[in-house]
Amino acid sequence: MTRLLALIALSLSACARAPAREARDTGETPDTGEARDTGATREASVPRGGAPQPPARAESPRWRLAHHETFDAPFQEPAAWTEDAYGDGSPYHVDAFDEDGAFFSARGGEVFREGLRRFRSFRKSFTYGEGGWLTVELYGRDSDRDGVPETGGRFESAGGKARLVSTRHHDGAILRSTAPLPARYRVEVTVSNIAFGGQRQGSWKHGGKVNGYDGDELADPWRFSDRSTKPLSAVFGNGVYFLCITDYARPAPHNNVFIHHHRKVVMDTDNNFGDTGPWSSVWNPFTGQAEQDGSRYVSMLWLSGEAFGTAWTGNEFTSYTPGGWKEGPVFTDKHLDGEAYVFTVERDGAGYAMSASGRFHHGGRTTYAARRGFREPPVTWHYNQRPEEYAPPGHNETVSFGETFETWPAGSAYPDHFFFGDPHINYYEGTADFDDVKLYLPDDG
Repeated sequence: MTRLLALIALSLSACARAPAREARDTGETPDTGEARDTGATREASVPRGGAPQPPARAESPRWRLAHHETFDAPFQEPAAWTEDAYGDGSPYHVDAFDEDGAFFSARGGEVFREGLRRFRSFRKSFTYGEGGWLTVELYGRDSDRDGVPETGGRFESAGGKARLVSTRHHDGAILRSTAPLPARYRVEVTVSNIAFGGQRQGSWKHGGKVNGYDGDELADPWRFSDRSTKPLSAVFGNGVYFLCITDYARPAPHNNVFIHHHRKVVMDTDNNFGDTGPWSSVWNPFTGQAEQDGSRYVSMLWLSGEAFGTAWTGNEFTSYTPGGWKEGPVFTDKHLDGEAYVFTVERDGAGYAMSASGRFHHGGRTTYAARRGFREPPVTWHYNQRPEEYAPPGHNETVSFGETFETWPAGSAYPDHFFFGDPHINYYEGTADFDDVKLYLPDDG
C-alpha cells in the first residue's frame, strides 16, 4: 500500500492477554508454544496492560469444511493471452479507477493517456479445484506492443503448493473465489516462503536487488501525484496480499489505486521505505509503542466506510494490533523468513473476524485475532451483500473524478469474494507459496 493519511480517532481497544514470547527476534526466534487456534472463535491477543475486552460474540458459529484445495494438480493455464482493450465493454470494467479510468485521465491528462498507449494489457482467467470453485486471474504487460506479453504473473503447482511468481512489477496474479461468498463463511489460507522485498541484516539492498527490485521500476502510468504527472518509483513499496475480501464482482489484478478503493477487509504486507523513512509502524508489545518499521509487517485491516477516503490511497482503515485498535498505519507484527502463516477471515452475518497464526518477530508463536461488527464505528466499507443489509445512517458521498458517482448509494449491494496473491500491475515483484486454502460454510445440522 502507498502512503496513507492519519485515520479518524477511535475509542476501541482489545482484551488483555500477551502473546507468548521469550526473546526479541533476530531472525531465529525459538518457538514459545503452540499457536492458539480454536477454529471458529478466537479472542484478540494483546500485551499486558488492562485494556477492556471487546464486545463478546453472542454465539460462536459452527462450520463445516466445504472445500479444501491443496494444489497437487497442475494449473491448466491457457497458452494464449487475451487482450484487455479497456472501456465499458471490458469484462474487467468497474469504475473511474479502471486502467483507463476517468480519474487518471482527469488528473494526468494527455501525459497519462500517452503513457497508457505505450503498452498493451493482456489477461488469462481460468478455474481450478473441485468444481472450479477457484479462479486464477493473471495479467501481463506487452511493452513492445507486438501482441505477446514479455512476462506475466503466474501460479505454479510445486510440491502441493501454489507458488506465486511475479517476475516483473507489472505482472499480476491472484487466486479468488469463483462464486460470490454467502452471508456466513470462513476462509483460511496458509502462506509460506514469502519473498517480496524487505530488509536483510538491516539493509534494503541484498542479492543484487533493492527491496526485491532491479532498482529502476516505475509505478507507471497510474501512480503519479497531483503535483506532477511524472510516474513515481515502484521501488519504495513491494509486498503481497495474504487474504482480502473485495466489494466487486470479478476480482482481478488492477492498478494499485483501483485495488485500494475496493477492499472490505485485508491482511497483507508492503515493504516500504523512502527519503524520510518508512510510512508504516509495527506495534512492539515490550515497549508498548508503535515503532517506525517498513519491513515485513503483517496487517489486519478493516476499511472504513464512514468517508470515501483519498483518491490516491483509498479508504482509511481501522488496524488491529496487540495493543488494541490503532489510528494510522500501525500494524500487527512482522513475518519471518522460512515460516508458514495461517490467515483467516470469517463473516458471521453481523461482522468480520480475522486472525493470523504463526511465528512472528515480536509475538513468537501465537495467534492474533479480532472481530468488528459491520456497523461498529467506523462502519466497515461496503459490508452489505444485499441492499437491505445497509442500515441507517447511510454513508453515501457524491464524488467526481472525471465522472461523477456515488460511493454508497441506497439500494446498492456488494458481493464478497476472497482473493490472495499479487493484485497490483504497477507494484510488487517476487515469489510466495500458498500451501492450501479452505472454505468453511455454516454447519446448520
